[in-house]
Amino acid sequence: MIEVEIKAKIHDNKLAFEKIKEIGGEYSHSEIQHDIYFNGETKDFRETDEALRIREIPEGDDFKNILTYKGPKLNTETKTRKEIEVVIDDKVNMTEILISLGYKPSAIVDKVRRIFNYENYTISIDKLNKLGYYMEIEYVTDNEEDIDEIQEKIFDIFKRLGITDGFEKTSYLELLEKY
Repeated sequence: MIEVEIKAKIHDNKLAFEKIKEIGGEYSHSEIQHDIYFNGETKDFRETDEALRIREIPEGDDFKNILTYKGPKLNTETKTRKEIEVVIDDKVNMTEILISLGYKPSAIVDKVRRIFNYENYTISIDKLNKLGYYMEIEYVTDNEEDIDEIQEKIFDIFKRLGITDGFEKTSYLELLEKY
């Protein structure tokens, strides 16, 4: 699958919630996400513009764990990239497998995410310590030919929400490393 994602720094999360509801967005749920990123001994994902992580999301008395690979960005305007995800039952053993293959935990990103649905798009408002609030709008497709049209629609949604600047192409991990 290809994830077409655009994010922007926002300064008033409450206003953003109101604007999402005004255009017809519906609140879905909130998540606390704990991401452990890995880097290789022989392959530096910073150099290849890829990412490998395990995301842990609390679910009641347990956790949902998702192993994710993100490929290099497909263009320079957005964070559009191939993404492969698999739910894993055992985070500890998956971490051991990755370490045994030469990947080491390299960074942690924690955030609180509020998720809204709008048409076929997912709008998220994320709060990260040290970085503040960001809004992400994403769409998932299997067709690389649709990317330009989807990006245009996402920028249109941002305009409808009153957001015309503050767009960020780098990942939260990269932003935290800069911070």
